[in-house]
Amino acid sequence: MQWRFAIKYLTSRKSHSVINVIATVSLLAVVVPVAAMVILLSVFNGFESLVRDLYKVVDADIEISVRDGFGGVDEALRQRVDAAKGVEATSLITERQALFSYHDNRVAVRLRGVDENYNKVVPIEEFTSQGVAMVQSGNEDRLMLGEEVAYRLGLYSMTMGNIEVYSLGGGHIGSILPTVAMHSEKLPICGTFLIDRQHAASFAITSLRAANRIFGVESGGDILLVKVADGVSHPKVADRLQEALGDGYKVTLREEKNESFYAIMRYEKWAIFFVSLLVLVVASLSIIGTVIMLVIEKQEERTTLLSIGADNNFIRGIFVREGLLIAGIGGAIGLVIGVAITLAQQHFGFVKMPNGNFLIENYPVELQATDLLVIFVVFVAVALVVSVVATSAMIKSKKR
Repeated sequence: MQWRFAIKYLTSRKSHSVINVIATVSLLAVVVPVAAMVILLSVFNGFESLVRDLYKVVDADIEISVRDGFGGVDEALRQRVDAAKGVEATSLITERQALFSYHDNRVAVRLRGVDENYNKVVPIEEFTSQGVAMVQSGNEDRLMLGEEVAYRLGLYSMTMGNIEVYSLGGGHIGSILPTVAMHSEKLPICGTFLIDRQHAASFAITSLRAANRIFGVESGGDILLVKVADGVSHPKVADRLQEALGDGYKVTLREEKNESFYAIMRYEKWAIFFVSLLVLVVASLSIIGTVIMLVIEKQEERTTLLSIGADNNFIRGIFVREGLLIAGIGGAIGLVIGVAITLAQQHFGFVKMPNGNFLIENYPVELQATDLLVIFVVFVAVALVVSVVATSAMIKSKKR
């Protein structure tokens, strides 16, 4: 019954045109922040998905290493992991710090030695910018560099010569001449890759055979990368492997390896959400003025309802619902506009990224149903509180 009265009061012609204007302004004041919340959260979702996809090019679904120290990951361990349920492919790598030298240029990098299965686990070929992702060809071992590493070394062509690679070879470091333990080797370049600025400036790939020579690893490697089969839960596979391998090995999910970064992104996303929510609360205060004007405008109807037995609680409920209707219509329009703009950006990409600042052309966006649900629930709660405050204060003052 109260809803019927609320709809009737909202749709009926107002005696004062200013009430129509105030109601329209209140509705529009709600539309903008709701649409903005949908768009902003979708942009953050898009960037988070983009970063996750970029990390897939460097980090495998699961990494297995010896809990203390380097090395200790061999073919026997690999065979055990390959036989585990849910494992699609594995790749053995050795990864440590190295120093690249070309003419008078020096660059410190993280050098990763990979085996022949590497591209089955980590799709580095998809981000190859020049040359080929083939770090081993017969007896020849080669280097694949991040674009920024190549630039800092002064390499502008794949045929400009070999790079001198220096690293501690794992031997004893003398107190007088510590360089006796440093191993060096010249390697040609096979290509460059571009993942993001961080990896482009500090990351390089070579063959597992070459990396083991450079770092003084006799056999095996430092880490076993694992690709989980499609449709299989990564945490379940990780738990299964940890239980099978024991405490001597550390099994790490990609999300756990970059947990702090993902946490920062989540905090930033919800910080933006609460800032937008504050704007929404301020905008929703305009509903108070609309409801108060409606209470004044419907004074005769209130008197009639009181005379036929209605009490203040019943009348207050009518105007609370009227405020919810105004907010609900504005919120629904805002959600539709926000979703429409997000889908348009997702499919047509009319908003471009600044040139040269990122690896993609368009701003990434991604709609998530949970975000829309959170926005809807929070918005309804805000509208309900505002409507109750406005009607309770106004009805009480008229009663006195």
